[in-house]
Amino acid sequence: MRRIGTLTNPDQARRFADYLFTQSIDCSINIEKPPQSESQSLANEVATQCELWIRDEEQVDRAREELKSFQDNPQAEKYKVASQANQLRQEKASEEIRKKKLVKKVEHSTPRGGRPAFGARQQSTPVVIAIIALSVLASFSTGFDRPQRSGIPGEPSSEETVRNALSFVSMDDYMIDGDPYASIKKGEVWRFVTPIFLHGNTFHLAFNMMALFFLGSAIERIEGSVFLAVLFMACAMAGMIFQISLPPEESLPPILHGLAGSHAAIGASGGVIGLFGYLWIRPMLSRSYPIDISPANVAFLLGYLVICIFLIDHIANGAHLGGLFAGMLFAVGVAKIHPGRFP
Repeated sequence: MRRIGTLTNPDQARRFADYLFTQSIDCSINIEKPPQSESQSLANEVATQCELWIRDEEQVDRAREELKSFQDNPQAEKYKVASQANQLRQEKASEEIRKKKLVKKVEHSTPRGGRPAFGARQQSTPVVIAIIALSVLASFSTGFDRPQRSGIPGEPSSEETVRNALSFVSMDDYMIDGDPYASIKKGEVWRFVTPIFLHGNTFHLAFNMMALFFLGSAIERIEGSVFLAVLFMACAMAGMIFQISLPPEESLPPILHGLAGSHAAIGASGGVIGLFGYLWIRPMLSRSYPIDISPANVAFLLGYLVICIFLIDHIANGAHLGGLFAGMLFAVGVAKIHPGRFP
């Protein structure tokens, strides 16, 4: 909290706090009366100090500007909003009560089938744990996309064999005609999924897994294991396919090289950012959804995506965008199919 100033009239302080509340700025008033001497008490000349405190650091500057305007004309018509502020406070209190009741409901055990019914919440996160375990195993087994070569000429090493089997397309198939879907057309449909678990280095793996742990665990506890598995895989596969389908770098202007496609795309970031997209949009459509990502965090991640596109090389930006849009669409679809789940 930050103090933005003081007023000497409690009624004016409350009027100003009501006005700020209607502007979505939360202001607290700390009223202090300094010690009075006998002569001051008789004369009633000691001014009450009403300190004004703003809860949100990002709103301090705006609140200070509003305070200056208020001090110039505290009797202005726009500041007479006590009834409107009280109504908004009542609505906010009712919403908080609804959320608390929902949290209490979701503390029950999960029924059979892995997905909690409405109002139920599971405590374990087996899908998140499984994805992390598979990603760690696959990444180390392939040398983090830099497999060691075999000591026997002409024979692939074990790391090269695993890398070739889990990538989106086998290099032997790709070298024939440059078709990234060549292996899948042969029936090797697992390749839609397996590249998700491969990562280029330890930082790539750690970053994705930490994000998966925080975002995925929250969704799995609320929506259930089956739901998270479907959501994550749908977003990850959408991101991977979008990345593969983008035009090659040589056909794009230099400023758009960050959006070039690649048959060698790997990583879980498409699925992870898809989870973010779901948690970003879902609370907008269902006000009582237990999770709400702050605008600052939304701006941070969207800014990160833009920076990756224009300033950082060798990033699968198509996977990021494809996964993000898939997660957002998933949230819209779920809200329409189950409108009463989180009203």
